[in-house]
Amino acid sequence: MELLKRISIRTITGEFIRTVKRFPLPVSFSILTCILLIIEIENYSFFDNSPILVKSIFISILGFLFTLVSTLFLERSDNRDRIKFIMQTIVLTLLAYLFITLPAEFRETDYITFASYLSASVFSLMFVYTKNKDESYFGIYNITLFMRGFTSFVFSAILFGGLASSLFAVQQLFFAGNFHEELYGDIWVIIISFFAPVHFMSGLPDDRDSPNSNFLYPKALRILLQYIMTLLVSLYLIILYSYTVKIILTRIWPEGIVSYLIISYSLVGIVTLILLSPLKDSDEFKWINSFSKYFFRALLPLIIVLFMAVLERISEYGITEKRYFILMLSFWLSGITLYMIFSKKRDLKLLPVTLSVLSVVSLYGPWGCFSVSKNSQLSILEGLLSKNHILVNSDIRKTDASVPFEDRKSISSIISYFYDNHGIDKVEFLKKTYQQLAAESKDKNDKDAQHNFYRDFDQAVSRKMLVKEGLGFDFVDEWQNENTSNFLNIAVKYFHDPEIEDISYYDSYIDCRDNLIKDRILDKSSGLYLKYNAKDLSLVFETENKDSVTSVDLDKYVRKIIAESNNIAGEAEPEKMKFIDSNDKLDYMIIFRNFSATRENEKDPYKITAVYFGFYYKVKPSD
Repeated sequence: MELLKRISIRTITGEFIRTVKRFPLPVSFSILTCILLIIEIENYSFFDNSPILVKSIFISILGFLFTLVSTLFLERSDNRDRIKFIMQTIVLTLLAYLFITLPAEFRETDYITFASYLSASVFSLMFVYTKNKDESYFGIYNITLFMRGFTSFVFSAILFGGLASSLFAVQQLFFAGNFHEELYGDIWVIIISFFAPVHFMSGLPDDRDSPNSNFLYPKALRILLQYIMTLLVSLYLIILYSYTVKIILTRIWPEGIVSYLIISYSLVGIVTLILLSPLKDSDEFKWINSFSKYFFRALLPLIIVLFMAVLERISEYGITEKRYFILMLSFWLSGITLYMIFSKKRDLKLLPVTLSVLSVVSLYGPWGCFSVSKNSQLSILEGLLSKNHILVNSDIRKTDASVPFEDRKSISSIISYFYDNHGIDKVEFLKKTYQQLAAESKDKNDKDAQHNFYRDFDQAVSRKMLVKEGLGFDFVDEWQNENTSNFLNIAVKYFHDPEIEDISYYDSYIDCRDNLIKDRILDKSSGLYLKYNAKDLSLVFETENKDSVTSVDLDKYVRKIIAESNNIAGEAEPEKMKFIDSNDKLDYMIIFRNFSATRENEKDPYKITAVYFGFYYKVKPSD
């Protein structure tokens, strides 16, 4: 009966009304996010291809977190009535500022801005309601957040599974041939953006609760942390120390990935300590204090390895936003570790407070991640172009000389960085070259040659075209090494609109894979033999006595595709791979499927190694 009472409609409705009254703004932003996401899924024609919609979703998500944090802060404030209006005005003004300043089309830097504010909000949520001086309440409060968040996620998953199963049954039984599939997405959006946040907020501690009133440490969480997480943290520590010993013995500088592993390990260990902190004063769990002390001491050697890995990457490739944050976290981890070792107070609340502040401070000013990263990459690019005599007296001069592979790869990577993060217009000495190429290509119908990189369709000149036509060498992708950079493969674009070819004019067709055409093939309708000549890339028509009647030069068509593709490896539109032509003996249509080619170095022409095509033809009648 008690269970039925808890799940009664009256109880659920009462909890919902109480939550709405307590958190009116967060609930409003939750509803707004839900509506915007449903519009995105349904893809209404009015909003079709509208980047404003995506930006609105991001701002709405931040609005939920900002107003939730501010509401909790006001509840714990002694001057809540005086500062409520001021606090809400500041939050809404910040959201309006972000909406205005963030562009409609997001670059990677804008995603970083969103992620930083998101992180700052989450970290703020960890301490904003812990005004009480009782140190244990910080841990109790975060346990409440963790358990409530976990419960909301589980309930949401179960609810979606049940509703989706019911919807699937209805679909199969009643609407198998005509059903609105987007309903599954709509249900998930309603659950994850409305039900889950409201359920989460309904279980947050109330100002009427005393810090330790009726708190009973969750047994399942205690077992998870005591017997599983502490064991895993210790095991991972052994692995990282083994890697440190390997560095000392082999004298091989640590690789970049180790920095992510050390930071992840440190954060997991710190979260474990925060969640265990309410137990540390009990006689049964005195070991937590020892675990905390030795955990931070054990971090010191790993922090040295962390700095070695980060500084190695920075010395080779300069600072980017990702490396900036890794370096910032390295300094933060160093400071926190020293604080936890030498300070007598050891206030764990300082951890999320400092992370929240750093998340926002790192975005702005000359010390911010964007300014530092942009200047670092710009300096390296300028040095590389000057070294290879491409940048002379602030002017770009297209080179005819061979540029070392590593330099080509670094230049390509930095140009990609500016395309994706700041815009190529931020590179002053490339502006003139970019504008010239844009003017030369704006009247061309061949847009594929200009926009041969999937992220550059909104650019007048793609990154690959800028490097090839502006600097004088082929663009090098991040995945390429010195061998693969001289290998080319182009295939028909996989995703394209189906097209019906008119082949009624032609009499014959052959599917040509060069490695399968080893002997002559008789065309009974004309009495001629077809032979593929791989040496000079041609298709030869012969008589029975092997006298040549005519031939089709395939090489010239492949060269045309290569020239127009301006690509190292990728896909081409079907119409770019099709040629209709004739000679004195044949009318024919060639449809290339794919081909591969290699070269010795970047300045040499490609040598075709394999080709696959369809050949439709009609032999002209003899005079």
